[in-house]
Amino acid sequence: MGIKAVIFDVDGTLFDRDLAQKMAIEGIIGKFPHLFNVFEVEPVVAAFLESDRLSVADFEAGMPSDSLRDKRTRTFLQLLGVKEDYANAITETYVRDYPKINSPIAGSVPLVKELRARFRLGVISNGLPDVQYRKLETIGLKGVFSCIVLSEEIGIRKPDPRIFRFAADSLQIQPPECLYVGDSYRDDVIGAKTAGMRACWYNCGTASPGKTEIQADFVITNIKELSSILEK
Repeated sequence: MGIKAVIFDVDGTLFDRDLAQKMAIEGIIGKFPHLFNVFEVEPVVAAFLESDRLSVADFEAGMPSDSLRDKRTRTFLQLLGVKEDYANAITETYVRDYPKINSPIAGSVPLVKELRARFRLGVISNGLPDVQYRKLETIGLKGVFSCIVLSEEIGIRKPDPRIFRFAADSLQIQPPECLYVGDSYRDDVIGAKTAGMRACWYNCGTASPGKTEIQADFVITNIKELSSILEK
């Protein structure tokens, strides 16, 4: 197919963010029992996930990352009706523990290690650097990639095609020779295709592309399917 490089998204593609968040919140419940012992686990996790959803929207709207995490924690506590006295401690605990949870997407680690023998490999992520590097290290992939491009470090966010071209330049590969793999149709597929790359949409659920004329080159429902695509 003329593919020389494979570039991956992180959250939801290589790292199971949903599982890691759930485990991190369960850990926080155990560390702050005086705040959460009146609740079942499920509503606490649900409150955090809702606060995280709102914080992602704030981040995409331009909220600075240094205030984003504090607001997320305070929203989380407000949703539960819990006093915010321990907000800073909860934020620090979450940021410390969450990226240390070894929760790769099933099959992603052996797949990436298999591909490194045949392709240049890279990462593009909109996630914050202090946790993204640690996630990749935790799942054993940090040293596998020839480039790790994080939006906060270069000031460009997906789906802006410039961040994809930046990665291609870093790999010294032309965009049409790159295949980008990610779970977000807007950020990953549309961004990569607009930059001139080929795109593989990892749709592990029932997501829809939405209204767009841009088509993914490949669609997979299991990350391990990528190996057979690249053998064609």
